[in-house]
Amino acid sequence: MIEVAPTMSELLQTRQPSLFEFARAHVLATIFGVVMPLVVFAVFVGYPIVYTVVLSLYEWNGMTPTKTFVGLANYQYMLQDRYFYTALFNNLKWLAVTLVFPVCLGLVIAYGLRAKILPFPTLVRTVIFFPVTMSLISVGLMFLLILNPLFGAFDTLLQSIGLGGLVMEWFGDYRIALYTLTVVSGWAFTGMPMIFYFAGLGDVPKDTFDAARIEGAGHARMLIQVAVPQLRPVTAVVVMLTIFESLRAFDLIAVMTKGAPFGTTNVLGYLVYLESFWNSRFGYGAALSVAILAVSVGLATLVTRTLMKGAFDV
Repeated sequence: MIEVAPTMSELLQTRQPSLFEFARAHVLATIFGVVMPLVVFAVFVGYPIVYTVVLSLYEWNGMTPTKTFVGLANYQYMLQDRYFYTALFNNLKWLAVTLVFPVCLGLVIAYGLRAKILPFPTLVRTVIFFPVTMSLISVGLMFLLILNPLFGAFDTLLQSIGLGGLVMEWFGDYRIALYTLTVVSGWAFTGMPMIFYFAGLGDVPKDTFDAARIEGAGHARMLIQVAVPQLRPVTAVVVMLTIFESLRAFDLIAVMTKGAPFGTTNVLGYLVYLESFWNSRFGYGAALSVAILAVSVGLATLVTRTLMKGAFDV
């Protein structure tokens, strides 16, 4: 007996279960897969964001039971605060160095591992990724000892190999203190883009590299002209993570410099801490937090429109 396939009109007439009926039929999946994540997000992410935005409209010292509504006064003050612009500019410099140093280095290491240029690939991946698992507090304390101008291992090494002229106050010189912090942060962050790029290179068709190799392309050309275009979706994710990592920088500054020298290493995250807990201006600190959120969303949107546009058409 030959079965006749249903026509398109019959398929369209088939009643689809409603959302409520689907939820009743899959109770556990609805509770643990939809309801619980939404509740957790609302409690630990949504509520703090809304409360911060509301608090930014008030003046409050964190002690009195009442708050004084000031409207947009905190934002007006922020636009006239030179410390805000210094911290914002430092954050942008931090982001630029992070994009150049750990992201590019992670890409090169990932390619070297996939191309089997680097020996002991498992050991290399473990060593490079291990700092990502470390607390930035411990990383900061460790580099305070390594870069100590009196007995630090790094300056001692430079002097022992005849490069004593390069020894300097890594955290005391206002010209290089911020960049020293970004390099330390980059050392701890390199493993993250390396893992993403390593996984992304595994999805690039091997025939693409073989064709480039037959045409005489070296590793540098294959990395730039073959791997990088194929990794645009991965790069978009990595850049967005780098933006968030740079704008939430706080730990290293709090441990290593506390904004010194002369406030040249202040970033937005540390400025929020100073205004809120040292100056008891929680309303203004909340306004600064909203500014960080706005900058993060703006940069993330820019990255999405530029890097992700046509990324899956490669």
